Amino acid sequence: MIRSFLAAFLLLGIATGIRAEDTYEIEEVPLPPGLVPEISGVAFTPSGALVVVNRPGEVWICQNPPAGPWRRFAFGLHEPLGVLADSESEIYVTQRPELTRLVDSDGDGVADRYETVNDDWCVTDNWHEFTFGLHRDREGNFLLATGLPDLAGPLNERFPREPLRMEPVHKEKKPSPGRYLGWALKVAPEGVLEPVASGFRAAAGVGVSPDGELFVTDQQGDYIATSTLVHVKPGHFYGHAASLKWRDDYAGPTDLETLAALRTPEAVALPHGALGGSPGEPVWDTTDGAFGPFAGQIFVGDFTKLISRVHLEEIAGEYQGAAFPFLRDAVGLEAIQANSGADNLTIPAGREGLKYFRDVPPRSGTPLRPGNMRMAFAPDGSLYVGQTTRGWGQGDGLQRIVWSGRMPVEIERYELTQDGFRLVFTVPMDSAALEAESTWRISRFRYLYLPAGSPRVDESPVTLKSLRIAEDMRSVEIAVDPLEPGYIYEIELEGLLSAEGRPLENPLAFYTLNRLLDGTSFTGPLSDPLLTVEETRQGGPDLEAGRRIYATFCVTCHQADGSGGGLPGAPELAAANFRLRGPEAPLSKSDEELLKFIAEGAEGKPMPPFGGVLKPGEIEDVLAYLRTTFGED
Repeated sequence: MIRSFLAAFLLLGIATGIRAEDTYEIEEVPLPPGLVPEISGVAFTPSGALVVVNRPGEVWICQNPPAGPWRRFAFGLHEPLGVLADSESEIYVTQRPELTRLVDSDGDGVADRYETVNDDWCVTDNWHEFTFGLHRDREGNFLLATGLPDLAGPLNERFPREPLRMEPVHKEKKPSPGRYLGWALKVAPEGVLEPVASGFRAAAGVGVSPDGELFVTDQQGDYIATSTLVHVKPGHFYGHAASLKWRDDYAGPTDLETLAALRTPEAVALPHGALGGSPGEPVWDTTDGAFGPFAGQIFVGDFTKLISRVHLEEIAGEYQGAAFPFLRDAVGLEAIQANSGADNLTIPAGREGLKYFRDVPPRSGTPLRPGNMRMAFAPDGSLYVGQTTRGWGQGDGLQRIVWSGRMPVEIERYELTQDGFRLVFTVPMDSAALEAESTWRISRFRYLYLPAGSPRVDESPVTLKSLRIAEDMRSVEIAVDPLEPGYIYEIELEGLLSAEGRPLENPLAFYTLNRLLDGTSFTGPLSDPLLTVEETRQGGPDLEAGRRIYATFCVTCHQADGSGGGLPGAPELAAANFRLRGPEAPLSKSDEELLKFIAEGAEGKPMPPFGGVLKPGEIEDVLAYLRTTFGED
């Protein structure tokens, strides 16, 4: 009886296809006792040994990953966030204040020489200032990036390593007080520093393509409307105003129009919410098919429980392309409400930053943890993911992702054509489903270039004029109207099945259309919308929408009962207590004041600006919820 049931079950599995979660498996990598699991850097030596660094400042080596054994190679470093291993006896580490060479000169397996390669950029004691990444280009130069501090925490100006300059360039919330903060940097093998490019807010992910080109990921916030993957070119400016003051040609404070004209757009936008909110290190699949059908593509981890995938193409001499979800953990409003406090920050968000996904069910098996900021492909083709949340969430550690050998049903590529796009799938698809009008939902939107960031603007549906399905059913070309540069084209494929009846695992994709095939680029206003949308608010604000927004964005600091509290990692910074009464209580302020405060944030306080995430009506919804739930009347 049991055998008959098992046989029937297996046949059913064959008939209905492989579940999405069976194509890639997430495995825990056990760490040795004593290794604090805040993994902040992952690399492999040429011989295949695994090297990791952690936030407390240690370097560990695993001779035979993932089985072990492990040994501690170095310690006492200052928040290292990047590692590069030439061998098991010579390892380079990016600490916050310097690039360091660690050498085991006597062969006992432990570093006995800690050599400064370069420390010519500024560093302060601010809680939110970091030095990111470590890779080499083809000439052997080291590549890294620096982030900006956050004035929601203290910044000591009394004893700087070098003179600080606190004057703003424009209206930045995050300053660049010291030389080359907010820059991509290059350090020659002999130790000479060369600044490469400016305009970064928090370029937490540094990667080098197989062709030796530098790419970084930047994180959503002021001036950076959504997280990005940037192809870094020497001398270019990528948007955040603060670091411009360290350019040789800087002549003083400037205006938004000048900044917009100077700014180079990202190669690929990672829409905030749908593709996370804080991307980490980009890594290229160079496994020759050992990791599945995505050879040459880029995988990007995120602070949320999400890993994305990017396919680049070169159009008119510049990179642009498409971004897709790859793996993510349980999502939906239930998931967000099942977590409390800082864990809310680690669940990937849906459209417009609200935390839901109606198209993808939760994974089964080992869940993907948050804090996926550092990744590296192992010699066996598996992807190692180092996870650190710095107190914002729980579950730091090391996982690896292994392809099961079963072909996933995915959009492999999303490419530009003369009159629209070409979608290439990993397997043949069902022709009837491809031809069905109900399958296709195509829209487009923009982000504005503004000091406070931007939500999606100029959103509009896109007409599917025609489609051309290839004979092998693995690709389809779609003609769309309009097809114009300067927009992100979103495609959602509802209910699409493979020829075998298996569902598309990730039916969502975003193409960043910076330029058309003939090189035409966007010439409209970068800081103003093209469409005027009149919001109709029948019956006043939506309290249920306000409750969802509060549960998504506000409960982390203000708590479920509105009582406020400390910022994770900086408990001395208390969030507002909405239960207070009297003239100094937060809710005693006028609606106008509070709407402005929510939209723009406050300098020197932990309250970030939400005007770049929420639309005005949504801010009204959450304020109405605050007054109704926590107010006196």
